[in-house]
Amino acid sequence: MDAPLIAPGKPASLNSSQAASRLGAPAAATLLIVAYATITSLLLPVNVDVSWLLTVGDRVLNGERLYVDIAEANPPFSTWLYLPFLVMERLTGLAAELWLSVGLAALAVASIWFSARILIQADESLKRYAWLAPVAVFCVLFLLPLDFGQREQISVIALLPWLALFSVRDHRVDFHAGSAAERIVAGAGAAVFVMIKPPYSVLALAVPALVVALQRRSLRPLWTTENVVGGFLTVIYLTAVAVFMRPFFTDVLPLLRQVYLPMRAPVVDMLTLWPVEGFLAMAATTLAMARPDRIHRDAKILLLAGTAYVPAFLMMGKGWTYQALPFLTFGALAFLLQFVRRPPWRDLTILARTGTALGLLLLILIALQGQVSALLQPRGDLDAATAAIAIAVDRPTVMSIGSRLQVGNPLVRAVGGRLVGRHPSAWMVRDSGLLIEAGRDPVTRKELQALRDTYILDIAKEVTTKRPDIVLDDGTTVPSAPVLLKIADNPPPPRPLRDNPAVADALRGYRLLLQNGSVTVLIRADTAAR
Repeated sequence: MDAPLIAPGKPASLNSSQAASRLGAPAAATLLIVAYATITSLLLPVNVDVSWLLTVGDRVLNGERLYVDIAEANPPFSTWLYLPFLVMERLTGLAAELWLSVGLAALAVASIWFSARILIQADESLKRYAWLAPVAVFCVLFLLPLDFGQREQISVIALLPWLALFSVRDHRVDFHAGSAAERIVAGAGAAVFVMIKPPYSVLALAVPALVVALQRRSLRPLWTTENVVGGFLTVIYLTAVAVFMRPFFTDVLPLLRQVYLPMRAPVVDMLTLWPVEGFLAMAATTLAMARPDRIHRDAKILLLAGTAYVPAFLMMGKGWTYQALPFLTFGALAFLLQFVRRPPWRDLTILARTGTALGLLLLILIALQGQVSALLQPRGDLDAATAAIAIAVDRPTVMSIGSRLQVGNPLVRAVGGRLVGRHPSAWMVRDSGLLIEAGRDPVTRKELQALRDTYILDIAKEVTTKRPDIVLDDGTTVPSAPVLLKIADNPPPPRPLRDNPAVADALRGYRLLLQNGSVTVLIRADTAAR
């Protein structure tokens, strides 16, 4: 049972004012962080993946079919995540990007409050560290502003109650913790975490559960109410996808296996990327700070979850920072929870003092790097393209034939456009070309050449048939390969798709509206004349 809010023998008014004073500053700091994150996220260009998924969701709400009318590489839950913000856009007239910023901030605060409420059940001393709340909100919400709104950030927010409840269970001899409502919420959050990035994300739940099960020599950590709830919801989702989303398995997965998955960096190269090194350093400083004692259970569970997600990052082989958000966030929160459990500075060992100092420095450096990178992100090309299109045509229909998703996103939503192309870009044309140059075996090269030619003809046919107002292609800066492929003889960079004879023929009747390093904007001649 919670300790009484009013200490015996003290006036209620005095205790109330002390409590208000103790909580007022952290609450104000939390509101300031939320305001900073919300406003800054609206001033920055929307993340390319987030903008694309908003575009996909908008088309789904218009009645278009996922994987039939819209070619999307991710499972459907990635699109469904953003539908509430798009519904609010339609109901209020306010942009989905605004609702996303406000909604994520509210969800982050709610998740941290809910998780803290669970943790306090096992350790009421946490009530003395109310300042931990705004720091945790910052780490979850805006540690890496350029990745704000990504699915992985939403997944972290969703999983925190499960991690908190599992930690409290680990405190108890009978492994019992939480009310029925807390278990259901934790289980639903775990299901969201898994459904966002299956199957990789399962490791972040399975490893802590297996480690604790082995330590206790019991299967109880594996068979909890929240695990059953999460598993049940996940099975329903996977069944629905298998039954109602057959094109994802018949069309999308074969393409990904043939073109997308081979474009992975070697594990050795992935291990040298700063997110991996940063997490390992954060874990090391957290462990050092605890010496000579063992790490606290709360920090242990978070570190286990973060460590378990690192192999997922390595297997995906892309190196994008948003894919590292789960283990970076869990590492930062683990350090904070261990930090508040450390003895007074004078009682710390030299190793513990070193770990404390280096951990604080590392956390500050990661946060500063994230803010500076976001605030210094160049956006001149995007603004110029947005202005040029907005002046030429109102709410245009758009197709992107660029080699990357970035060519059309967030530009399409920035101009209030409607993407009519089936594909977000011609990424599969470029990637298949790079794989051909990388020296694949003759059979694979022939298959890739046929695939590339087929997609080029499909894109040319789609441009001819749909005649969008605007066609977007690569700019003057040649995009680098997504990963370091061993391409023999350093071949010249691929020509933009607009120079392909079939596509060039389809683009007759279009003229150049604007070209810069990031994008080439072609406008239909009769549209420009209006």
